[in-house]
Amino acid sequence: MALVQFSSLATGPFIMFRETAERIFHEINEPFHEMGGIAADELPLVLEKLKELAKRDRESELKEAAELEKRLRNATYDEELRQKEDAALESEKTETRGAAKEKQPVRLYQRIAPLVVMIERAIARGVPITWGRP
Repeated sequence: MALVQFSSLATGPFIMFRETAERIFHEINEPFHEMGGIAADELPLVLEKLKELAKRDRESELKEAAELEKRLRNATYDEELRQKEDAALESEKTETRGAAKEKQPVRLYQRIAPLVVMIERAIARGVPITWGRP
């Protein structure tokens, strides 16, 4: 998996997977290239798009949680036991493959948080952000 390093004079650099960066840029309708940057005067618009994306993702997470809760409340005792057994089996499969046990996946809004902070600080200092290979 390829990595992308984001940098700005306003903050320290951070690294994310290229696939994640591509998805973020796709979601906010901005072009992504292996190396690139965003000018200081364009950052407020990008920040607005990122915050809207984070809001949508949080709302999606809440909706999924509400649907799961509703499904569990409407389940019979046997269905609930079956769901718990299925979850236990899946957990065992994950552990036997040597993978780390992950209770909740990292959401997109959590992955974009460092970029949002970087852009906010870059706007405050009037500097651009850049990215490329680490």
